[in-house]
Amino acid sequence: MLNQSAAQPIEPPEGSTAVGTGKGGVGKSTVAAHLAGESAAAGHRTLLICVTGQDDDDLGIKRYGHGVHPQGPSAIDGEGLYRAIHDRVPLQPIREVRPNLDVLPGGPRVADISNILMLRMMQEGPAVVLSLAQSLAPIAPLYDRVIFDSAPESDPLEQLVLASARTLIVPTRSDESSINGMERISKNFKVVKSQANPYLQMAGAFLYGSNRSATLMHAAVRKDIRRVLGEGTPILQTIVGYREVPARNARKKGLLFSEYADLLPTSATSYDVKAGRATEADVVPETIIPLSKEMRELTNEIFDYCGRAA
Repeated sequence: MLNQSAAQPIEPPEGSTAVGTGKGGVGKSTVAAHLAGESAAAGHRTLLICVTGQDDDDLGIKRYGHGVHPQGPSAIDGEGLYRAIHDRVPLQPIREVRPNLDVLPGGPRVADISNILMLRMMQEGPAVVLSLAQSLAPIAPLYDRVIFDSAPESDPLEQLVLASARTLIVPTRSDESSINGMERISKNFKVVKSQANPYLQMAGAFLYGSNRSATLMHAAVRKDIRRVLGEGTPILQTIVGYREVPARNARKKGLLFSEYADLLPTSATSYDVKAGRATEADVVPETIIPLSKEMRELTNEIFDYCGRAA
């Protein structure tokens, strides 16, 4: 989308962070939701903007009706974000999804934003990359932090996010496909920084969903990250281990890991399930405790690195 003359920049809000990479399935949306949730729980007014075609619903907005929805047409399934870009109006997020946390959810409608941008590009030029920044600007002063969940594998949407954020944090898995996928975010980072958002800074990258004891492999992955993103790329130390059962259960319940861990004292047991007094879904696995702890350590480290970069 950006390939000609530079667009006039709009300074992003302080405390605005994009979580992005060039490939799906690396924990990006989960990390973005937890960043927003932990920020809000710490008392910071926080806005999460999901610029992604998938509605992961980690926060239970759609499945459980969390939050106060704006009046008028629906904001879920990406409709709210699409409408703001299409009509050139301020964002209208779903309020108080958690205390201090407002959210503009993603969903299928987000994919249609690319078509709008490409059509406007022919008439307006590279300035269309600032469409999201323009819709965010009127409400940005209401928030201490803005977290973006950036769409993978879509240059127009990725550039839209990067033009609106002050820092970028990049997750990856250890496989070669995930490492190579970072080349897209690296390319988009460079072009947006040079042509639309000179305030944008690389806060760092991190490995997600890996065996924490595989230190030799981690060292190799860090070399690969710097090969793709640049030798000066900061690399975070915290690794959230791969624990599929508690992570899947938490998402199905629309809960953050820490919220799911809080249910452990009232959890049903395997004996309750055998006796017919409960179902498997009522059993909270104890592995949620280390998962919650590691995620909190990661979010704290991300905010630290983003603060340094900004």
